[in-house]
Amino acid sequence: MNWLRQLFSHRRLYNDLSDEMQQHLDEKIEELVATGMSKKEATAAARRTFGNVTLIQQDSRDAWRWPSLEDFLTDIRISLRTLRKNPGFTAAAILTLSLGIGANTALFSVIDAVLLRPLPFRDPGRLVAVHSVDIKDPTHGGEISYPAFLDWRSRSHSFEAMSVWNATGLTYTGGDQPESVPGAMVSANLFSMLGVSPVLGRSFTDDEDQAADDQLPVILSYEFWQSHFGGQTSMLGRALTLDNAKYSVVGVMPAGFQFPVRKDRVELWVTIARDLQGKSAMAAQRGVSYLQVIGRLRPGVKIPQAQSDVLLIQEQLNRQYPEERPRGVAMESESDQIAGTMRPVLLILLGAVGFVLLIACANVASLLLARATVRQKEFTLRSALGASRWMIVRQLLTESTLLAMGGGVLGLLFARWATSALVAAAPQGLARTSDVGLDWRVLIFTLVVALATGVLFGLAPALQASRSGAGRILDDSSRGSSSGPSGTRLRSVLVASQLAIAFVLLTGAGLLLRSFDRLQHVDPGFRADHVLTFLLDVPSNRHPGAQRPVFVQQLLQAIKALPGVKSTGAVFGLPLSENESLFTAAEIEGHPVPPSQRPRVAFRIVESNYFDAMGIRLLQGRTFTPRDEQGGPPLAIINETLARQLFKGESPLGRRIKPSISFGESDDAPLREIVGVIADVKSGSIGGKTPLEIYAPQTPVDFIGEMTIVVRAATDPNALLPSVRSVVTTMDKDLPLRRVRTLDEYVSGSISAPRFEALLLGSFAALAFVLTTIGLYGVISYSVVQRTREMGIRVALGAQRASISTMVLRQGALLALSGVAIGLLTSLFAVRLIRNLLFGIGATDPVTFVAVPLLLMGVALLASYIPARRAMRIDPIVALRHE
Repeated sequence: MNWLRQLFSHRRLYNDLSDEMQQHLDEKIEELVATGMSKKEATAAARRTFGNVTLIQQDSRDAWRWPSLEDFLTDIRISLRTLRKNPGFTAAAILTLSLGIGANTALFSVIDAVLLRPLPFRDPGRLVAVHSVDIKDPTHGGEISYPAFLDWRSRSHSFEAMSVWNATGLTYTGGDQPESVPGAMVSANLFSMLGVSPVLGRSFTDDEDQAADDQLPVILSYEFWQSHFGGQTSMLGRALTLDNAKYSVVGVMPAGFQFPVRKDRVELWVTIARDLQGKSAMAAQRGVSYLQVIGRLRPGVKIPQAQSDVLLIQEQLNRQYPEERPRGVAMESESDQIAGTMRPVLLILLGAVGFVLLIACANVASLLLARATVRQKEFTLRSALGASRWMIVRQLLTESTLLAMGGGVLGLLFARWATSALVAAAPQGLARTSDVGLDWRVLIFTLVVALATGVLFGLAPALQASRSGAGRILDDSSRGSSSGPSGTRLRSVLVASQLAIAFVLLTGAGLLLRSFDRLQHVDPGFRADHVLTFLLDVPSNRHPGAQRPVFVQQLLQAIKALPGVKSTGAVFGLPLSENESLFTAAEIEGHPVPPSQRPRVAFRIVESNYFDAMGIRLLQGRTFTPRDEQGGPPLAIINETLARQLFKGESPLGRRIKPSISFGESDDAPLREIVGVIADVKSGSIGGKTPLEIYAPQTPVDFIGEMTIVVRAATDPNALLPSVRSVVTTMDKDLPLRRVRTLDEYVSGSISAPRFEALLLGSFAALAFVLTTIGLYGVISYSVVQRTREMGIRVALGAQRASISTMVLRQGALLALSGVAIGLLTSLFAVRLIRNLLFGIGATDPVTFVAVPLLLMGVALLASYIPARRAMRIDPIVALRHE
């Protein structure tokens, strides 16, 4: 190649060389034409042979014209041939990109289904969720009583329509076995408000919201209709037995219809008339708030205007009913309400996985820069033969785009698996996961990301490779540096950026992991191991009046007699479950306070052995006895927090407290004597605030038919399920077991959202960490290769080999320090985004902010150690001979 270097050192000879190559091209064309090719085919084939460079001066002058389709196809063919000749580089680049693109695609598929896709209702932008909140404690509440809702609906001027709903379980006994079916109780106008009509039959009518002596209406989901009745149209008008009451089928909803939109699909819908039966019906009590509200705004009305309208109505109700705790109003779009607290979490995770893709792009960009160094003589020759800088950039961008498309295809395969894993790990509060999938929107997203990625990581190397002139490139080569200082600086900047991004991700993941670890070590107030739970709805028509608590007691005794059962109990309002307790106001006898000042308490009804079965500690007094369940003076047990806040260090035993809730014929709630104090129990969530709690014994008066049975086993609680089910069937063959779970599953479900956040961000951070380590190792290794001649000369002049190793390690340490410094400053601002997701630690947790830089610095030195060892072993004679 010496003659070529001499030739290129004189720019006046370039045109002569072009003429010579043009002559070779003409000869090749004539040769191909002689074989029978057309002139056009022969010209194209000849140009491919000479590497797609433009050899004639006219093409060189017209280099910035828009390339034709033929030019693009030729670039693609040459790029494919070039990539095929370098299988190791191609495989490494595609695999790296597939991880970043696949992770982005998987997370986008979840975000698209949960956040971006419009709700499948008419004009969903005007649907809003309206919440009734406790003014004294806005973190609780959201539900409303039915009488208060009727006032809202009748007085508001901002809504076309308003409806209430409440998810509930319904016991279907029309099949071979009693079956618990997820259902919802709704206002009769709900479906018309949503703009969805049944595919068979009709919707509810307004008068079906009223209590009735005859059969109540029910609407079936399409899936329930098909699975249970084979899609028979004769189902209309037929009677179904639900909760031991007769319902008449009036319609079937379309396939795939969901309301409420949640993770578990509802199969049956009944009207609010279900809860209006009897004098003490829940829907008839203004003090019982358990319903959710959804409304459709009038055209042109915005949420702030509607909220002000309803808030004015609620303020009137607060004055009209001073015995009730004053309430306020909060409002949000229905789509935001469905996404809930997961919206910011998913957006944060999308940003994190975007950073992973940036690191992958930086890695591939470094590979391309290194590879471009090897190809500089090729680019110089092309330039000398008349190719413009734009043509070289275009060729390199085509190669990078093909790499990105290959990464996109492989990333789709990775995303298919990752999407399934994301849905499986999704927390309970993440709705619409059944809609997650790789549909056309996700495919378009992947295509756009792949194209953008190809340009992102390919542009800088392409510009860098095409910027230097032939003389400068050859001068650099003659000195032993094949890329020049600008290329080295660019790779160093890329690695420092990777380290900074990895620092931010590792810091966020470290904070969430430490927060999750704190949650796992929170004492829930009970022993969750070896406990089986299930929900029973004791029907009043088969077990009327005082027989209902007696039935529960007999059932518990029968279960306790089973081999392997240590103890049993029952509760209305199992901690950490969907079956929450009732919330009401309370006051202490002798200390009257205005209704607005009364504390909000959770009210639970329990069987006498419940505290023993749950492993809840008794701090003062005693627990309930079977005698207490037979009647007598109303009693109560309170939790430690209530005793501390309301009795200020005095003993509460023997004092009386009055929760504002009644289950008997009298509307006046009774005073209850406090006989015991128990340790605090986490009820809503493991990381949530402990509420004030009052427990009452189940009696013929104080009894709610829906009770959760608790069975503590000696070994595996699931092994008891067949025996327990047999006992229940023997005592009542039409009584199904609902929500059969272990207590450990409830505890695990309570921390499912923090687990999801920590798992995903931790996975993304780990991937970013690995890619960054590989990138740093690659840069240091390539630097050693670049400086082989320099290091050989240093050794030949007497430099110690240890000093050569130190020089390499110093380079890696400086890169790591610069990246860590930038990452540290960035993290101090970025951690504010996840501050609300943390539990038990601060956003600037010192353990995390010390461990992450130490980890990165340690790995950086380790990644530099192998190249440093290689540098120590350089033989100066071999190095100089090689150069």
